[in-house]
Amino acid sequence: MWRAVGGDGCTNVPDIHAAYTACCNAHDRDYATHTSEMGVPLTRAKADARLRSCMAAASKTLAGRWFVTPLYYVGVRLFGRKHWATPKT
Repeated sequence: MWRAVGGDGCTNVPDIHAAYTACCNAHDRDYATHTSEMGVPLTRAKADARLRSCMAAASKTLAGRWFVTPLYYVGVRLFGRKHWATPKT
């Protein structure tokens, strides 16, 4: 189910790097299904932590690791609640 759900990239913020877009798409799937790609149930906080970890791993620069990644993480923590809807099954 998880892979069948698409994503729209980094919602409401710029898709500044293809690797980040892949992380945002995975985060969209986490939010839509409330599960990981392995079917493990996720909380919103865990889904957001997975986005942060993915973006940090994808970052090739210090600016990416120390500025972009934390900025996106804080953004989803502050503004993502309305997107954490009833999971699609």
